[in-house]
Amino acid sequence: MKGYQTHTQTGILLNANEASQNVDDNVKQEILDAISNLALNRYPDTTCHELHDLYANIMNVPSSWILSGNGSDQMLGFLIQYYVQGNKTLYTLAPDFSMYDYYVELNHAKIEKFETALDGSFDVDAFISNGKDKKVDMILFSNPNNPTGHAISKLEMIQICEAFSNIPVIFDEAYMEFGNESAIDLLKTYPMVFVCRTLSKAYGLAGIRCGFMISSQVEKLAPLFIPYALSSVTQTIASVVLRHADAYKANIAAIISKRERIYREVKDYKTISFYPSNANFLYGRTDKKDILMDMFKEKNITIRNYADTSFRITIGTNEENEMVLDVLRRFEYENS
Repeated sequence: MKGYQTHTQTGILLNANEASQNVDDNVKQEILDAISNLALNRYPDTTCHELHDLYANIMNVPSSWILSGNGSDQMLGFLIQYYVQGNKTLYTLAPDFSMYDYYVELNHAKIEKFETALDGSFDVDAFISNGKDKKVDMILFSNPNNPTGHAISKLEMIQICEAFSNIPVIFDEAYMEFGNESAIDLLKTYPMVFVCRTLSKAYGLAGIRCGFMISSQVEKLAPLFIPYALSSVTQTIASVVLRHADAYKANIAAIISKRERIYREVKDYKTISFYPSNANFLYGRTDKKDILMDMFKEKNITIRNYADTSFRITIGTNEENEMVLDVLRRFEYENS
């Protein structure tokens, strides 16, 4: 069994798809005031009642459909443990979030991967056919995809849900705030569909570890979930931030605008292939990646480096993005 390799935390951090800026000072003060009133000698509210009500309002679903935990990956691990433990098969994409492999191995299950194109796109009909042939027990993939940034359409989601209506279908939407079409609207129609979300990306709360599972199945599954998964501190911080959810819309729009600006400049490069993204990062490939990584290291910029020819760059501040573009321009000029 292989453990999950955490991200490097040195240099200008554009490797973990974190928000580039900390929580607003006014919101931070509100958080500090709220934390000062906590009864730290008491166990947290295991129902997370206030937090779930706030998030349900944002997602426009019943609060009884929401379960929260220590990051969305804990919710994904719980679903894998419940549905595929012991020789059953999880069906996902390649490439995708490596924690899926970790939880599958932890639960002595099997994993079947459907290879995507270089840009992360895939033939949904072929995906369905292969899944049927392999008699898979659960479907789980990130949408938008991590690491490629590719996202499937609502129509394609429906195709998958219709084809596998008798098994759980989980859409890991950690980056959907930066995308377009969510599976949330499908939850009423397809009882076995789950959506997982996080506050780590769009809401800039990676440090508190708070994620959600959303499904009509939550009422059945909640009694089996680990109690006290979220501390009182995490619940309090998340609740304060979610009360300001509307204020984050401008931040999200700014990140999307920065992403598109960078992509417009680099999409026609000859030395690197960049792909359209629906997330807060750009994914690329180059045969001269060692040179590129050295150039980023020289500028103290840390990006995500994969074992093949690919890499991933988080969208940062304006200043950080300009530093990234300077490196990419120089790389293109010197290696063309």
